[in-house]
Amino acid sequence: MNGDFKNCSTKEKIAKVLLSCLNWGCAVKWSPNMETKIQKRLKVQFPFDSLRIRSCIDLIEDTEYAILSFSEYGLEKFSTIPNKNLREIYIRLYGILNAVQQQKLAIIELFKTLKLSNKSQITEILSNLKVMEIRNVAGAHTINLKDSDSNLPENFNTNFFRIIQCELDSKAENICAADGFGNLRKYNLYESILEYNSVSENILYNGTIEYMNKIFKNCPNKKDELLKHYEIENFTTYDYRNLYKNDKLQKRHWNRINKKLEKEFEEKYKIDLKEIIDSIF
Repeated sequence: MNGDFKNCSTKEKIAKVLLSCLNWGCAVKWSPNMETKIQKRLKVQFPFDSLRIRSCIDLIEDTEYAILSFSEYGLEKFSTIPNKNLREIYIRLYGILNAVQQQKLAIIELFKTLKLSNKSQITEILSNLKVMEIRNVAGAHTINLKDSDSNLPENFNTNFFRIIQCELDSKAENICAADGFGNLRKYNLYESILEYNSVSENILYNGTIEYMNKIFKNCPNKKDELLKHYEIENFTTYDYRNLYKNDKLQKRHWNRINKKLEKEFEEKYKIDLKEIIDSIF
């Protein structure tokens, strides 16, 4: 194991494995019936499915960039300026919710195109995750959500919401949405994204293994070779939580302030402030 992919998320590694599978399936000599040969090697229904697979892989990779960025900085990168950057917060809020939705759709489309098992069950699992409710309330159907909430007026099934701006913060752990009928919904977007990542990477890995077993039935060594090359021989949950940088940036900022205050105090009063503090604690 050479460590070339140690900084890649599990979903990034899976996308690379799938792309290699696609390249293998398309590696045929030119002939009038070349598309049919590719279709047979990839075990798909239509000649253009190779392009559909590539679109899904690209979308999974592209949306993963957004998810990784959110995992690092949430809705706003830490700044020494105390005021919220609402422009950044909102574009990152809408961006991450759309990225998760698009990645979910790419996974479902892959299962359909590759003719993998349990597509309906996978669709239901992903669609029922809490982040999808947050997406509907805060990023897609904010003013016209089809809702079955018991607090709605009789014979009325459409709700509308306002996102409470003052509650928005970088980690998005307390997103509050007030509906049009005096009710308040609270969401932890950060934890909901973590839940989505855990579920989706597991689904993608299992689906990829199923697909590789199918297309490499007569050459199982190829499957083992790809998994080993991309360092994903065994499923491992990627630690998105460890990526969060804002707490570290804030701590570094306060340490710089403390050092500056210590220096100024010592120069002014000729007293070692650190020594005094250490003696107290």
